[in-house]
This record gives sequence, C-alpha cells and structure tokens, in this order.
Amino acid sequence: MKKVLLIGADGMLGGELKERLEKKYEVTGTTIETLDITDRQAVLIKAKEINPDYVINCAAYTNVDGCEVNYDLANTVNGLAVENISAAAKENDSIFIHISTDYVFDGKLDIDKIYTEDMEPGPISAYGKTKLIGEENAAKAEKYYILRTAWLYGLGGKNFVKTMLKLSENHDSLNVVCDQHGSPTSTTTLCKIIEEIMEKQPEYGVYHSTNEGFTTWYEFTKKIFEIAGKSTVVNPVTSEEYKVLNPASTDRPKNSMLSKEKLKSAGIIPAKWEDALKDYLKEELK
Repeated sequence: MKKVLLIGADGMLGGELKERLEKKYEVTGTTIETLDITDRQAVLIKAKEINPDYVINCAAYTNVDGCEVNYDLANTVNGLAVENISAAAKENDSIFIHISTDYVFDGKLDIDKIYTEDMEPGPISAYGKTKLIGEENAAKAEKYYILRTAWLYGLGGKNFVKTMLKLSENHDSLNVVCDQHGSPTSTTTLCKIIEEIMEKQPEYGVYHSTNEGFTTWYEFTKKIFEIAGKSTVVNPVTSEEYKVLNPASTDRPKNSMLSKEKLKSAGIIPAKWEDALKDYLKEELK
C-alpha cells in the first residue's frame, strides 16, 4: 500500500481528503498541533520517518482580509513553509501535491477570456502574493503538482455556502457582488481531482482544478437559495458598492475564471459547479 503524508489533515479540504484516501493508501495526517511546518528540521524528520510516496499540502492561512494585516504570518505559512515541505518531498523522492489559488492572478483579464496555466501571475492581495511564493517553492520539489482552485466550500469548515444559508435565516434580503466571475468548487470535486492526479500521474506542473463552468457570487447565491428552498431576496451589487458597505474588505479578483483544458487533456473531468453544489447541499441540509 502506497504511503501519503497529508499536511493540514484537520482542515476543510484535508479532513475530507484523509477520509477518502484512507480507503486506498496508508495515510499519515498532520495538524498544526502535531507538525510545525515552519520548522524545517521537524518537517524533514517527519518525512524521513514516513518515507511517503506522496506528500500533500492542504495547510494554508486562507483568511484573505487577515492576510493583509498579518502578512508575516501569512507569508510564513503560505510561502516560506512550503519550501520546507518541498525539500522533504525531494529528499524522499516523493511526489508533492500542493494546493494553490486563483488569487495568484490579478483578475483584470477581460471577462470574455479565461486564465490558462501558462499565463503570467500577478497577485494584487497579500494572500495571492504569499500563495505565489508558495507555488515557487513547491516547484523546487521537481516531482510536483500545483493545483490552483477557487471559491472552495465543503462540509468540514466555514465557507461561503454555509454563511449564506445562515444569513438567510434572519435576513429578508442580502447584497451580493455581481461582477466577480469564477467557479464555485466543492472539496469533494477537488478531492476527486487529487485522487485522479495520484492515479494517472500526468506530466508534472500546474493544473487549474475547479468545478466546471463559471458564474458570479450573486448568481451562485441565487442558486444556493433556489436548491435550499430559501425565499431570501438577493440584490446584485458591484465590487465598488460592496467596498463602500464593507471598507475593511480586501479587493478580490474580478476575473477568477480558470481554464480546465489542461486537466481535461489528462483525462480528468471535473463535475459542473451546479451539480457539485446540489450534492453538497443534500448533505449540508440533512
């Protein structure tokens, strides 16, 4: 049985991934309590002890607004620590799978175009900048897959879908941004992509890994309420209007649309975002 070192095994993505991978692999999961990824020696020792076939990094500081005020912490976790994990993977000849984000792009691409993996990144937020440093460090493993995902939600953690459902309980109407475009992505879809990457082992490199299809936060929210049978009215607001209402919020990319053609050419076909959302809500609303 092949061995996996799964870092961040108690997070929204890591928790679900651990449960799924344990059916086929010998998985050792670590958390912030059991492994300090900022301690290079600790990471090297842990990897040597396990000698994994795969090292998967699901650990990240994902609070986008928090990254602006805690840049050093964000950069340590999202950027610098990845070099420790990458070095450990390389030393043990393990395949390194690292989770990244659409935020490595500035989102200023025309809305009639979508981002491909070979396009030049240019992050505008602290979160995006630290994640790009993480990508650069992940690539040092040589045998690596960097999976850029976006708008992630899942059963085991805080996320946009849960927030909207909770707000709908005591709000007759909600203002939601209507000019930011992307692909809502369920952790289940991302887990399936990771599993297929492990099985098929396509060419090493960067792969955009989201659900299929594109929408806006506004249309996404309407779909959530439609499936969940909620009557809350959703009002469209522009990014600029949202910023006036929430001055502390960081600018988000307006275009987060990632091409999945490279993933599809490897024989990995992600589910449509609407189908993934239906499956998620079936479980969430139980």
